[in-house]
Amino acid sequence: MKRFYITGISGTGKSSIALKLKEKGIPSIDIDEIKGLCHWVNKKTKKVSYWHSGIGSEFLETHKYVCEKNKLISLMNKSGDIVVVVGLADNQSDFFNLFDKIFFFYCDKKTFLERINKRINNDFGKHHSEQKMLLDWYMEFKRKMIKRGAVPINTSAPLNVVFNKVIKHIYYD
Repeated sequence: MKRFYITGISGTGKSSIALKLKEKGIPSIDIDEIKGLCHWVNKKTKKVSYWHSGIGSEFLETHKYVCEKNKLISLMNKSGDIVVVVGLADNQSDFFNLFDKIFFFYCDKKTFLERINKRINNDFGKHHSEQKMLLDWYMEFKRKMIKRGAVPINTSAPLNVVFNKVIKHIYYD
């Protein structure tokens, strides 16, 4: 089984690529779309918390978004020869070793803001405190992902161009 992980900040096109992959018959898992796979937890108490748009920067500073590794493994094992997982979780480095290749999606600030404000499938990033947090954190995150060996893909391009780049790496690398 070949396993791939696509990460990047909100608005870089991860969910759009997951949908396109599914349309083409390639199994994909969007960690934000699977109920019970990910959740917010308080960093100190470790208790599950509930996020809502506009909750503010204090919540973002005191909580983290985590993906349940064992549940993710179980979902991936139900897929075929190839599976692509997309998402961004604070604990994702805990499961990078599950993947044959990691992609890092990025785009320019203008594209990021346009996508975040237009999207209807996920409210995260619409509030100014969330946008500020994402943009402040973005450059350090990008540096770490590239240092780790993630394949950087600029998603400012049209969806079909980005999709073709991902497919090239999945099937021809």
